Amino acid sequence: MAKRILAIDSTAGLQDTLAGYLPSSEFLIAGATGGEQARDILKTEHFDVVVAAHQLADMDGFALIEFVAELERRPSIILIGDDDPIARHKIRDHAMAYSVNLLGTLTAPLDRSLFQATLQDVADLGDGSSEGAQPGLAETEFMRGLMTDGLSPVFQPKINLRNGKVVGAEAFARWNAPGGGLLGAGAVIRVAREKGHMDVLTYRMLELAMQQQGKWRREGKDVPLSINTSSENLRKSDFADVVSGLADQFGVDPSMVRLEVTEADFQVDKRVPLENLALLHARGFGLSLDDFAAGFAPLMQLKAIPFDEIVVDRTFLERAAEDEVAKIIFEAAIDLAKKLKLSSTVEGVETEAQLKMAKAVGADYAQGYFIGKPMSASEFLIWIEDYEDGVLVIPGLN
Repeated sequence: MAKRILAIDSTAGLQDTLAGYLPSSEFLIAGATGGEQARDILKTEHFDVVVAAHQLADMDGFALIEFVAELERRPSIILIGDDDPIARHKIRDHAMAYSVNLLGTLTAPLDRSLFQATLQDVADLGDGSSEGAQPGLAETEFMRGLMTDGLSPVFQPKINLRNGKVVGAEAFARWNAPGGGLLGAGAVIRVAREKGHMDVLTYRMLELAMQQQGKWRREGKDVPLSINTSSENLRKSDFADVVSGLADQFGVDPSMVRLEVTEADFQVDKRVPLENLALLHARGFGLSLDDFAAGFAPLMQLKAIPFDEIVVDRTFLERAAEDEVAKIIFEAAIDLAKKLKLSSTVEGVETEAQLKMAKAVGADYAQGYFIGKPMSASEFLIWIEDYEDGVLVIPGLN
């Protein structure tokens, strides 16, 4: 059966190019002129491969990966953009984090032989395959892995923009693939959501992250950690007690743990989440409102919940250089945090220009691949040592 390809570009040029490169007997090629149209098509039709310009007016490669990760039948992706090795590394890591099969990142104008070689990776896929080269994750494997060694936390450094000091890290999930290596959290989150196990996944991540914190503390290294929660956990009446119990079990000071919650965590039943968060705050745990400025609902939550930090939605930082409205919202979010006496963190810092922008508007903290990628516990300590010794220098920080 012929493979189906969706070409996404602002013009029909990419679709025409692919039609000229590939035999019509083996490939069926459709086109979309932007991100919105592509989303509508992919929600109703299955494609084996999506070939897209990395930068579109309404969707970049990062957003495309995140959207594809939510599809029931996920195509592989080929992105076309500038020949920037740092950007290509970041997009590959992003695809891994969402367990999306990124076949390649190519440059324009598209080279015929290189494109055909890249596309060869899907030539052996069976008809109807939806996961590309990504292995599936059965529910039994998921549950067994959670209770053994399937889940591995990784840690992304967080720095103080005023003095350049490391102030901790955010913990992210990675999955130990049966054949070796690490998969991104996409595969495990997918089965957790589908099977109703997000609460189990979150509890396990809290356990593993605080277990590592306790180990670091016994070695004389106090590392504050930010850990994501889910709405399922927040609606559990005993959630605050479970978190407090984990801190006691591993000898972790609650002030060294910051729980990140998002707007979606308050959409179903506000009462129990509010009670849990109030209890956690009273017991000394930090609370962050993640993806701040992505919607208006979080603004009202700032009155009812004792947040002490906001994490600005990365979209506004990414677009601030070219989009005046995004820049205004970004600056306003940081200013609002100051007026409310909350600290502010900027996520997704990918370039020196973005780091300088975060500093210029007065953000307190920053994290992102330009500063440091998510890494294992041992790699994280080496990163800190190299950074504090001056072996590793972050341009634009000082």
